[in-house]
Amino acid sequence: MLLDALVRDEPAPRGDDLIYERMARDPLAPHTFVFAYRIAVPWLVHVLPFEHTLSFSLIAWLCSGAAGAVLFLLLERLGVSRRVSIALAFVLVLSPPLLVASLRQGRNPDPLTILVMLTGALFIVERRPRALAVTMLIGALNRESALFLGPLAYAVWAQRPFDRAVLIRTGAAAAPAVAAFLALRFAIPTVGREQVPGYGRSLLGGRIEVLEDGLAQAGVQARRLLSIYGPLWLLAPLALREMRFARRGLVLCGLCVVAMTFALDWGRIAFIAAPVIYAAAAWTLDRRPRLLAPTLVLCAALVFGYAAYMQVSGVDNIIDTAPPPYPVR
Repeated sequence: MLLDALVRDEPAPRGDDLIYERMARDPLAPHTFVFAYRIAVPWLVHVLPFEHTLSFSLIAWLCSGAAGAVLFLLLERLGVSRRVSIALAFVLVLSPPLLVASLRQGRNPDPLTILVMLTGALFIVERRPRALAVTMLIGALNRESALFLGPLAYAVWAQRPFDRAVLIRTGAAAAPAVAAFLALRFAIPTVGREQVPGYGRSLLGGRIEVLEDGLAQAGVQARRLLSIYGPLWLLAPLALREMRFARRGLVLCGLCVVAMTFALDWGRIAFIAAPVIYAAAAWTLDRRPRLLAPTLVLCAALVFGYAAYMQVSGVDNIIDTAPPPYPVR
């Protein structure tokens, strides 16, 4: 909240942010595909007794802070020392994806998404399928990526490539979320599906279209991907040899790569893998303590450098961005 107060915010919702604002104003009206299915935050804003900007911001701040707390608990369960887990919890809360969500007044599902992914990962590590089922159900109302927790749970719990008992347990945990996912798609009318990149053509043609569009702006995509985790990108792979959760968590990373053929926000998609990337990086830092100080310095430089960029020109870039190719409804 302090960093948000020091950096200029988006003055009025535009583009995707305006879609979520209009969903909060009139939840039952037809809204833009695929945003119309992400009802959790805008519908909650609709029923809260506050002005919409305040409600969106409060939800973003609370979810961001809670995500840091859950990351701390997850790293505790994985045996990471507190000097690392506390530090990385703060790194997460101040990270560019959560900061920009706050600067956009919270009209964005990312804070709740990352809270759901981390909470689900915590319950997976603790082997609590019922709690995981509730988490996935809530997450399915916010963003379809919550379904990725099902394959992650199977990968972590399974004792062999095909483990029938674990498959049944994982399927039962995921069933309510899958049902909610399907119900939303059958029950909620949308507009503009054909104008959304990747959905106006065949299944294969849409994936090729998204990849071509993403690679056409490779420099921008690379910069956004780098800003998501900064030096943690280099630390996480070092844990693969020794850390079972990191190896099994490659399933989640693979699903994120597949998701990048469905949407162009590759940085935001990579953020979905935060439970695995942060856990693996924390494991590496815990066993190589000399890397902790320089890593935190680089993370601080990334956070405050990104904040300075948003203050100087980043918010202007959001304001000046051309309208999306799909209707804003």
